[in-house]
Amino acid sequence: MPLTWRPTKLTAASRTDDIWFADGSVGWAVNADGNILKTVDGGESWVRKAHFADNYLRCMAFSDPRTGWVGTMERTPRLIVTRDGGESWAPVGNLPATPPGRICGLCSPAPGVVFAAGTNFPNEPTGILRTRDGGATWDSLEVPGATLLVDIFFDAPERGWMVGGVDDVGHPGHPPKRADVVPGIFFTEDGGDSWVNVVARNARNGEFPRGEWGWKFQKLNNRTLLVSCENFLDGAILRSDDSGVTWRRHRINDRQRNSNLEGIGFLNENLGWVGGWGDLDFAGGFASMTEDGGRNWTDANETGFRLNRFRFIGSPPVIAYASGDTVYKLSDEPLPPVASTAGLRNAEPAEEDRVQLAADIPQGARTFHVRIWERFGRQVRQLVDETDPQPGARSIQWDFTDDAGKELAAGAFIVRLTADDVSTSIVVHRKPATKAKGTDS
Repeated sequence: MPLTWRPTKLTAASRTDDIWFADGSVGWAVNADGNILKTVDGGESWVRKAHFADNYLRCMAFSDPRTGWVGTMERTPRLIVTRDGGESWAPVGNLPATPPGRICGLCSPAPGVVFAAGTNFPNEPTGILRTRDGGATWDSLEVPGATLLVDIFFDAPERGWMVGGVDDVGHPGHPPKRADVVPGIFFTEDGGDSWVNVVARNARNGEFPRGEWGWKFQKLNNRTLLVSCENFLDGAILRSDDSGVTWRRHRINDRQRNSNLEGIGFLNENLGWVGGWGDLDFAGGFASMTEDGGRNWTDANETGFRLNRFRFIGSPPVIAYASGDTVYKLSDEPLPPVASTAGLRNAEPAEEDRVQLAADIPQGARTFHVRIWERFGRQVRQLVDETDPQPGARSIQWDFTDDAGKELAAGAFIVRLTADDVSTSIVVHRKPATKAKGTDS
């Protein structure tokens, strides 16, 4: 049977931001419900190991079978750690009070060595946190010229890459905007003490449009490196076939005009996939496939929905996983369908200026919360915060304002409803309206 992408049995959420696999069977996932989940049978079953109702969990990495790390988009805690193989998870309390304020990328190239990078907001300071002693102490590292930082990858404790963006305009006295950013790919050979933007030459030649930045990085082999580019209007990847010396931009030229990319994964030098939000409205969730190394692309939505991360097992790979609304698996074995979501429920917006959210609050629930994050992971509203809520059906209206009462721009929002220690989330979309005031995230 040929290799085929199929959903695992992990219940779908609005987003499963990251996955980590020790081998073809044992793996982990973090999702927009605030859950840390584990499988020991290649996705046939999943068990929730921790729940962080107040935090948006973005990324994860393991240093060894017992020590794992999760990065969050909240300032407290920025990092979560397990030291017992994932049976328990706790906030990391000894981080320096330096950037990044939000962790978007994690990498652990050796036991005890961890790099945590961010942030993906151009109006917030970027940086990297590094430990070489398993978290006993942490260093704060700068990446000169970086306007935003997302994914980080080290193949050895001293050698690594960091992807994000640089401000191509520069407005003195004003914070950078996403519309002014071009891709940045930063390389270090001294463990992060110094960095070089290896793609800067292409940027100066005008090959990269403004309003584009690197999102995910893949080292396919010692020669071929790949980066997905997030761009609301024009999907593209960056590819190097000389170990990062030179880079070429390949547009995603499929029929659906897939753009707003996040996840990228190549099985070999020719066959690969990309996915993400899919379009300017963050609604399509498209996936695309290439069989000629990125020069030409075709629709491949059967791969998965809203894909943010690919992980490959083996060298050469024999199994692959991808995370999107759920976790998908590339194999030659069929998998059961995804289980349906139960419990709390919610709905897409029907109007431009408000959304109706529906919830079933269980009998005996002690707390009920509704939290809302904008699409890049910044919390914008705590809509409901109740103790001893009334059980039963509930309809909740949100007028697309933040905690300060400011009207938010059209776009996608992640809404999480939590009753005690059970959460569920969906993505809702605000349609463009002339009265909405634009904001830059």
